[in-house]
Amino acid sequence: MSGTERYAWASLLVWLTALAFLFAKFTTGIEVFGSSLGLTIVELPAAKLLGTYVSLTIFVIVLESIVASVTATVGQTGRVDKDERDDRINARANLAAYWFVAAALNIIVMHVLASAAFGGPWNRQFNLSSTSGIASSTR
Repeated sequence: MSGTERYAWASLLVWLTALAFLFAKFTTGIEVFGSSLGLTIVELPAAKLLGTYVSLTIFVIVLESIVASVTATVGQTGRVDKDERDDRINARANLAAYWFVAAALNIIVMHVLASAAFGGPWNRQFNLSSTSGIASSTR
């Protein structure tokens, strides 16, 4: 397995761990190793949400740094080799990320403007008084 593949698999494992951590913090249901896993969103105070995101960000930065340094030192050349195919994949990923963020921001802006302009029962508003109000579909 090449250094690029080892880095990709290890990085995927880091991000799946981060996702599982978020899932355990923000939902309730089945108990696994002292954390709760389920499909019910838990209402958390804003300070706890901020602390969770900051700690998760630091955790992922540290783990990604470890993965990158180990991958670079284990390889024969001392770095992860990238070819033109990797550059094309990176360019397409950056373009897809740009359009996703642009579309998501436009959807949010249109939803807020439509809620303010038209209201009504067909147009649910975000529950901004709740820290998990955007994620849940309650009125």
